[in-house]
Amino acid sequence: MKIKKTFENLTLEGESIKNKDGSIVITGKLTGSVKVECDKCLKEFDKKIDEDVKFKVVQPPYDGFDEEYDIIEQEKYDLEEILKSELESIKNDYNVCDDCKDKDFNKEF
Repeated sequence: MKIKKTFENLTLEGESIKNKDGSIVITGKLTGSVKVECDKCLKEFDKKIDEDVKFKVVQPPYDGFDEEYDIIEQEKYDLEEILKSELESIKNDYNVCDDCKDKDFNKEF
């Protein structure tokens, strides 16, 4: 089934397939921009997002491992919750603005 969901400035567009075991596989592209804070100068900036994603939505508890997909445990399939989680993950990532990319703040002499 084709999917397209937008939350804030992030859009997930792709396809979802329900497997016989009840899991749902989502493949597609995550695009948009997210306001993040630079970890070096603390200035807020827009981080462009354009990445391929592969999720497998499973019922909790899940004790398996999958090298091909990012595992998402959900009682009920909810694309908006998946996007919220991705948004938080991007915000908590190591983010550096263009002004600080080539600066070496922790250089020892």
